[in-house]
Formats: sequence, structure tokens, C-alpha cells
Amino acid sequence: MHTSQKTKPLKLLFLLLFLSGCSITHALRVEDHKSVDIRTMVDAVSTAPVVFVGEHHDAAEHHKLQLEVLKGLAAKGKSLAIGMEMFTVSSQNALDAWSAGKVSAYAFFKLYESSWKNVPYRLYEDIFAYARDNHIPIVALNAPQEIVKKVSKRGLSSLTNDDRRLLPPGVDAEVSDSYLDFIRSSYAVHGRGGDQFRNICEAQMLRNRVMASRIRDYHQLHPEIVVVVIAGGAHAREKGGIPAELGSLPFKIILPPLPGLSAESIRTEDADFLLEEPLSILDLL
Repeated sequence: MHTSQKTKPLKLLFLLLFLSGCSITHALRVEDHKSVDIRTMVDAVSTAPVVFVGEHHDAAEHHKLQLEVLKGLAAKGKSLAIGMEMFTVSSQNALDAWSAGKVSAYAFFKLYESSWKNVPYRLYEDIFAYARDNHIPIVALNAPQEIVKKVSKRGLSSLTNDDRRLLPPGVDAEVSDSYLDFIRSSYAVHGRGGDQFRNICEAQMLRNRVMASRIRDYHQLHPEIVVVVIAGGAHAREKGGIPAELGSLPFKIILPPLPGLSAESIRTEDADFLLEEPLSILDLL
């Protein structure tokens, strides 16, 4: 066996050990395209009543960063609530009980599994524990799953009056041609035209507007609290996401790189900060 072949497993082991300790330490400040550390970023977003911290759902480093933002805001004396895409309003009583320390870890795990099936609980576990240990409210943001599925398959027009009673008053999912064009150009979707594509876009918009409504309502009741919103990057992005539906409520946005959204292409209409992610193993080989 050649020496290079012998050392390759050792190299891979070293890289795995090295990367296991990697975390996000810097972000691109979009207004001037300068790299800043996380403390500077937290200082900048701390003035807003709503702070979006977007994620790729299965990216552990994004969840570690979200927790770091929460801790950084708390260290600045901010009272916090955590708005989460992962839960619907039907979970709110259980979430309140969790933050009050009245729910077992196993019962909460089962609630999570029934709400957010495809992403491992362990990725959010530290955030949940931080909320429980510090009695930080978790706010369920998302539209009812059965309503979203119905709109995605059959469109907004398929909703009955009973369906609409499950949504916040006045919330709809009408989408403009410009929004359809934005989704076509920004995200990989199956079938970029026709009724099925419009239905998918209406379901996405419905979720955005329901989540925006929940954030506005919570802020109106608790104006002194900073709501940190944990949601997928597409929902956290200003253009085409939840922030655009908040009306006059101020916000700041932190995003990971998204399809079609990089350090070169990002603009202030997308976010305030773009995370600088650690290198992958493939980058270092």
C-alpha cells in the first residue's frame, strides 16, 4: 500500500474531528458587504422587535447559531419569545406548559414528532432546553397542517368556511404574478406553471401570512418582548417570505445561503446578514 493510501484514512479522521468542532463565527453584513463576528451581528439586530434567524432544517450549525443569537440577546437584557415554524396553533397550550416546566421531556418529544416529522429532534433539543430552563415562551406560528395540504393539492378556492375558521381572521393566500415569477426564478420547484404550481405557491403564501399574523398578534400583546423567529430560510427571507407580510412591524433578518442567494447576489431586500458557513469536508479534501 502506498504511503498516500495509508494516510488518507488518517486525514479523513482528522478532518472529521476538526469539523465536528466547527461553528458559524462570522456573517456578511449585507448593507456594506463586510464580514463581522457574531457578537457584532447580535448587537445590530437587537434593536428590532422581531428577529428572523433562518435555517436549513437539517443543518446542525444553523441551530447552534440560533441558540447563540438567543443567548446573545438575553445577555443584552432582552426579554425573549421564540416563534417557531415547527408548531401550529393547536400546540400552543403544550408549548406554554413546556416553557413553564410542566411537561416531561418525553411528552414534549412526542409533541415535536407529531408536528415536525422529517427533522431529528436532537437538532432543536438545545433550543427547547434553553426555552424551558429560562422560561422563554415558544410561540406556535404555522398554519394547520391539514389546511396547508389541502391548499397545496387543490388550491385556496377549495377551502370551506369551516376551514377558514381555523385561520386568523382576514388571512388569505392570493398570490400575484410577480410572486409566482419570484418563486420560479429563486427556487427549484416541480412544474413551474399551471394550476399545480399555483397551488403550491398559494400554500407557501398561506403559511407566510398565518405566521406573520401570529407574530403581529404576539407583539401587540407583548410589545416589550423580542420575538426570535426560527423558520426555514425561504420563509425568513424578506422578499417572498414572512417579513414582507408583517406590515409596519420592524424586523431584522439573518439568513444562511439559499438557492440563488449568495454573498455575491444578496441584497438588503433579502436580509440584513448572511451567515458565513464553515467549510465542508469536500472543501478541504
